[in-house]
Amino acid sequence: MFTGLFSKNDLARALLRDDLKLLFKVIRAGKDLNQPLRLQADESVARPAVEQALRLGHHQCLEKLLEAGALLPEQDSDGTLLLCLAIQATTAPLRLTTLLLQAGANTNARQGEPLFSCLRINNDNQVLLLSNRLLQYGADLNTYTRDGHSILSQLLCAERTMLVGALISAGARLPEHLDQLNCSTRIKAFARRKAADIAIQQQLLGP
Repeated sequence: MFTGLFSKNDLARALLRDDLKLLFKVIRAGKDLNQPLRLQADESVARPAVEQALRLGHHQCLEKLLEAGALLPEQDSDGTLLLCLAIQATTAPLRLTTLLLQAGANTNARQGEPLFSCLRINNDNQVLLLSNRLLQYGADLNTYTRDGHSILSQLLCAERTMLVGALISAGARLPEHLDQLNCSTRIKAFARRKAADIAIQQQLLGP
């Protein structure tokens, strides 16, 4: 049961309950969709409705909020990119990520942090789905972090062979310092073969 402020705020109740009917009512009433909300009495920080829906994993509510014109901040109240929150979500990460991208989220924010955040996911198939979606919206595969690592060099060091092959096929360039990377000779050789195969295919296809 909601008490005090939370029982009186229809927007907060709609988000907590994932209640689309109530959310539609709030939108039709012209309520402020960008108001900071505390969904629980013990929350120390009030967050915009878009951020709350994202954190809850309620992708239908998030979609309706964005369609109704709710603002999409680049980062959350703690300074984390919303796109990274979507990528790391435990529920419907691909759907949440797609909604933010469709609403204009920057795939290359903070030197490509959204793409690098995919690497925190253990499931390679999930990483591939999410990275492909980011690439569809303009993510730069060949951006480097401040310490000189590309996404491909990090995958090589993690020995994630399937992803190494997939990203080379998608246009990732071999690191200039490949020989110095702390990874096996096996995966270095695999990466070189894959890059050579792609180069030959491109030559055969012509300009």
